[in-house]
Amino acid sequence: LRTLAGVMGNVLEWYDFAVFGFFSDIIGKVFFPKDQSEDLSVMESFAVFGGAFLMRPVGGLVIGYIGDTQGRKKALEISIFLMALATTLMGCLPTYQQIGNSAILLLLLVRMIQGLSVGGQLMSSLVFTLEGKPTNRWGLYGSFVMAGANVGTLLGGCIAYFLRWKLTEDQLMTWGWRIPFLSGILISFCGIYLKYVCTEDEDIAESTELDDPLELEIHRLPSNPLRLAFSQENRRSLLASAMVPLVWSGGFYISFVWLAIYMQDLIDPPVPAAFGVNSGSLLLLGIWFPLAGALSDKIGRRRVMTAGGIFFLVCGPILLLLIGYFGSRSAWIAFGAQTGLSLSLAMWGAPMCAWLVESFEPQARLTSVSIGYNVAQALGGGFSPFVATLLVDEVGIGAPGILLMTLATLSLIGLW
Repeated sequence: LRTLAGVMGNVLEWYDFAVFGFFSDIIGKVFFPKDQSEDLSVMESFAVFGGAFLMRPVGGLVIGYIGDTQGRKKALEISIFLMALATTLMGCLPTYQQIGNSAILLLLLVRMIQGLSVGGQLMSSLVFTLEGKPTNRWGLYGSFVMAGANVGTLLGGCIAYFLRWKLTEDQLMTWGWRIPFLSGILISFCGIYLKYVCTEDEDIAESTELDDPLELEIHRLPSNPLRLAFSQENRRSLLASAMVPLVWSGGFYISFVWLAIYMQDLIDPPVPAAFGVNSGSLLLLGIWFPLAGALSDKIGRRRVMTAGGIFFLVCGPILLLLIGYFGSRSAWIAFGAQTGLSLSLAMWGAPMCAWLVESFEPQARLTSVSIGYNVAQALGGGFSPFVATLLVDEVGIGAPGILLMTLATLSLIGLW
């Protein structure tokens, strides 16, 4: 039940968060002036998408502190209910045509609340799940948690593909874009389950069954986890935890959120069935994840992550070029290139989950992990789609590959 609660919370919360990216072209037309180019509208929409990531370190700090002082379950409940509220409000927002610039401000506000929520949710879910499992299987169970986030993103992509297939552009811009956001209320059921079914006593009982007695210290809550998180002996691990996720955060949003819009709107002619290609690649990513996580339990986190990081560094830019120059000729070419990206990201991202949790002592674990991971998300993930769109517009279709290489290099340095 503990694992199911963590994974399902991730699925629904990341569905809510990712839907914005998949509808960024429509949102750009609905919430910004119409007398501008489509590329500019997409960039403005991705800028708002990135703005939510600025709140993620704040969410990680606040909700992580709550998790270390009041319990992991409490932190997870708060983040889930915040996301349900923000996503439902997103589906009710008035458009630019209705209230002008005020619509942009409301859009930013709702996205900030979403960023605050998701900044605490993923790491709360990860720590909540792993601390109830044997440490020699953390790679596998950590991959389930992150795979849940990927499944949520996949679900958002499938909904986007279905609505674009069934509705006209006028219908999408009038009311169709609201549907996936209003369905975000479903996430509240996971919060209700956590609050009233999965009790704190059950959590403690499960954790006492661990083989490692040091893990029992999880429930001896510190008086000030923030002080411990930023202590001198913790700073090296904290810096590494902010560098290692860079390639995962930036690589994921470029490869599976931005790339869907890139194949649909920024390539002329577009890749056939671009959102279908993207959804298929996300499905494969979810399959690779448990395999890579289990492999890291056998041969070590660093070996698997290093192989994935080097592959992404060398081949990532080439695969993007392949999509840019030849994806329009065949959807299978684009699918094959995205599959390569998904495999390398799985080899990095799946072991990374356990690696992050193992890097810190239990007393300030959630605070430390949340700060490091969400700083990486703010720096490498949030504005990557915006920067990639700008690079394509100003330099050329091969330019985003430079961004991938930079992120991979920084993450490999942090790992070693």
